[in-house]
Amino acid sequence: MIRQSKQFGMVTTEIIRDPTLSVTAKAVYALLSTYANKKSQCYPTIKTLSERLNVHRKTVERAINELKEKNYVCKEERHFTIR
Repeated sequence: MIRQSKQFGMVTTEIIRDPTLSVTAKAVYALLSTYANKKSQCYPTIKTLSERLNVHRKTVERAINELKEKNYVCKEERHFTIR
């Protein structure tokens, strides 16, 4: 039996209940939260996110732009900061 790590993240109800946010953007946010450190920073690549969600990288990029527009995430040079 292969043991898998139990990685988890937290998503606020503000994100979940936002009717203007797409389901894809919510899924990307949830996945980003599983990579976040104590400073809410994370470093996954777009490729990693798209592979984990089984969607095209353009889909992930659109979702990230949606999250950025609503100030739910901030993309800096090499990492994301989730809020």
